Formats: sequence, C-alpha cells, structure tokens
Amino acid sequence: MSPLTVLIVEPFEAVRAMITNVLNEMGNIKIIQSSNSNDALEKLAYSDVGLIIGEWQLSGLTGIEFLTQVRTTPRTAKIPFLMMSSTIEQAHVVRAIQCGVSEFIVKPFSSKQLKARIQRALNRPVRAFQGDSAQLASVAQEEQIQLLIVDDVADNIKVISDILRRDYKVRAALNGKKALQICAGDPQPDIILLDIMMPEMDGLEVCRRLKADPNTQHITVIFLTALEQTEHVIKGLSLGAVDYITKPANPAIVKSRVQAHCRGIESHRLMRAQIDTMLENARLRDEFDNLNQNELTKPVSVIQHACELLSSHVQQSEKARHYLEEIQHNCAQLQLHLDSVTALAKIERNDYQLNPQSHNLLFVVDGVLAALANTLKQQQLSVHTSIAADLEYRGELTLTHTLLSHLIKNALEASRTRPSINVNASQSDEHVVITIHNSDPVPTHLTEQFFEKFVSSGKPGRLGMGTYIAKLLVEAQHGTIAFRTDDNRGTEVFVHLPLG
Repeated sequence: MSPLTVLIVEPFEAVRAMITNVLNEMGNIKIIQSSNSNDALEKLAYSDVGLIIGEWQLSGLTGIEFLTQVRTTPRTAKIPFLMMSSTIEQAHVVRAIQCGVSEFIVKPFSSKQLKARIQRALNRPVRAFQGDSAQLASVAQEEQIQLLIVDDVADNIKVISDILRRDYKVRAALNGKKALQICAGDPQPDIILLDIMMPEMDGLEVCRRLKADPNTQHITVIFLTALEQTEHVIKGLSLGAVDYITKPANPAIVKSRVQAHCRGIESHRLMRAQIDTMLENARLRDEFDNLNQNELTKPVSVIQHACELLSSHVQQSEKARHYLEEIQHNCAQLQLHLDSVTALAKIERNDYQLNPQSHNLLFVVDGVLAALANTLKQQQLSVHTSIAADLEYRGELTLTHTLLSHLIKNALEASRTRPSINVNASQSDEHVVITIHNSDPVPTHLTEQFFEKFVSSGKPGRLGMGTYIAKLLVEAQHGTIAFRTDDNRGTEVFVHLPLG
C-alpha cells in the first residue's frame, strides 16, 4: 500500500518536529513540511497530498485563507484538513467550519490527542466550502482590533504606529476634531491612544465627549502623557479612560498595555458571540418545532379521526376498508417525514451515506400528489403532470419524495395569478430533468437568496425552508437544482437527478 502523504504547514520548526514524530509512529506516512502558506501552495501543486495539518497563524496567507484556497481549488478540495490554533475562539471555529475544516485542535496538545484528531480527519467525509471568500475576508478584517492614535505631533504617531502596526489595524488623527469624526464613522476604533495635551481640543475634552455619547462610550481610551502630567491623568481616568502610557514611548510597555486591554475586548466579543449563538440556536429550535408541528399534527389528527370512524363502521366492509387505507396512508406519510428529518440532519453535518437505487419517477410524483390531495381539494388547487410512465431516476425514494413535496408546495403557495402548477419531466443525457412551473415570478429581492434558509415572502406562518431543504436533498443524490423567473413566464425550478 502506498504511503499517505501529509503536508505540515507550521512556522515553528520545533512544532513541525513534534508532529513529524507522531506521524512516524503511525507508520507508512510520507511527510512534506512548509513554514508558510505560499510555500505550502507550491508544494500542493506538484504533490499528491492525503492530509494537511495547518496552523491558524501563518505568514503570507493566513491559515483560514490557506484553507479557503485549498477548498476552492478542484484539485485539493477533497483533502482532509486539520487546523491547529493556540486559542479556541468560537468565531474562529465557526469560520473554519464554513471553509470546510475537517478537524480542529488547540495547542499545546499531546501525541495521543493529535493521533485521535488525525484519525477523525481521515475517516470523516470532507466538508465542502460553504462560505464566500470575499465575505470571510471582510469578517476577518472586522475582527481585527482597530487602533486610533491621536497626537498633534506626527513623529509621535509614527513611533507608536511602528510599534503596533504589525498586530493591529492602525489609523491616526492629528487633532481631537478629526478623532471624533473617525470614532463616529465605521468601522469604529476599539482602542484610542489619546494624547492629553493638544491645541484647540485637548485629550480630556475628546475623552469627555466620547464617554458622553452612547455611540462611542464603549471605546477604550488610553492616554498618552508626559511624566509631569499626573493631575491630568487622574482627571482623565475619572472621565472614563482605562489606562495611560508615558512618553517617550517604550515599545515593550506600549505593546503589553495595549495587549492587556485587547484581551478584554476579545473576551467581550466572544461573550457576545456566545450569546448570539445561544439565541440563534433557541430560535432555530423553535422554528424547527413549528416546521414539524404541521407535518406531524395533521396526519396524526387524520389517523385519530379515521380510527374513530373505523370503530363505528367496523361491520361495514367498504367504509372500514376506506378508513383503514386512510390510516395506512397517513402512517406512511408520518414515517416518510420522520425518515426525511433524520436524513436531513445527517446531510447538514456531512454524515449521510447515500444508498441510491432506480425508482420510477411517476410513482414518486403520484405519491406526493396523493399526500397533497386533501389540501388541493380544500384550496381548489390543481397540478398538471407530464411524465413518461417508464422514466426512472437513480437516488433514494424518501429524499426525492421530500424534496418534490417541498417544491410543489412552494409552487402552489406562490401561485396567485392561476391556482395551478405544471410538473413535467424529461430525459437529458445521463439525467432526468424535472421542471416545476408556476405562473408568478419570484420577488426581485429574493432571487439571490432563493435556496437559502428562512427565505419567504407573502406566506404567513411559513418558515422559508422548502427550497433550502430541496437543494440539500438534490445535491445529496448527486443532482443539481436551479431556477428561472421573470414576469412573463413565471417561475420554473429545474431538478437534475441521475438517470436510472
């Protein structure tokens, strides 16, 4: 068996050596090492790598940018990627997951922990890239600590800027008025290094105005002061400043003071992110419960009612048979829904094992329409189909039934001009193409979000999950989905599934 090639991307030689020792203990592994992302990309171009172990903090491209490059390049998109980091921040982990990381390990780690993470990275399905490169870069820029240096002497600004520029996003202002303008804009600075003695508007007045304004009072103020300005420093601290640095600036003191206050800022950011995540999880649970309620309550209610009628007409064979069939049909719908919920959860976490078989498409569509029969009758809606009786696709019955249910329901709910839709199917090359058409266009503001979660318009009580679920279930069966919409032709959704 050919050896597994592992690429280690880590700036420190001692860490690379430790990882190399662990890999050598695992046996039959070829190791390639890089100290930075640019060199790693060059080595990826001509090496068949089976695993990447990369650090979050890299020179050149950052670790997250390197991961993005790996996942968005077809040749390397399926390589398992183990990310290392000295810190574990929720925002970092979320971004890494969005970019398709396989595993995440926090330094320092033991050889046993590293081996376990490597095995998990190799054994689990590789996550696809799920973010937008420009958007993630923007997020990274926003997360970087923003510093504003305010001093009327340009040389002072340069000295302090040179000390901090490598680690922070640094801006400057030569007077208090300009500093207030920057603080009122976007992005706001997280920390201001503020000279106390300036002409026109001194640092004390700038601090007073910042702390009096609800939009800027959260900004951390550190005064820059001469040794003899003790009284001014005391007044500044009483106005809301948190610290001071004496001039001339000592690089080590400047770095350590700023770094100490940055830890507090990052801690608050993490706390806010955790609160947001908790609230979002609670909202998602509520919405998932609401989504399931109608799907579960309705057939249960029908089954209960049919059971009552069956017990009353047990001696009348025709009626009894009708009620029994209704019970069986709704039990089948319940089971189908529960199966699809289980499958959807596995698909979302990239843990679903597809078991494709050939199925008759007309049979599946007829099953969907049978489940919607009462709704169609009550709301006076109609569905017209044109599907060859022998047309077969390759996939899973439960997934296809669920995705077509969502798309047909969606189309029916969106049909206001004419209360009817068309479901057609044809064969194209090695695919079955299913087309679902309704007469109304998708609202312009929703066209770019059509397949996203919780996107809905003009449908009270609906969560906007239908097209999102359909897209996941189509792609899980190695198919594709797209749509076309305009004012004249209405909306067509196209589903391509492998031919049976």
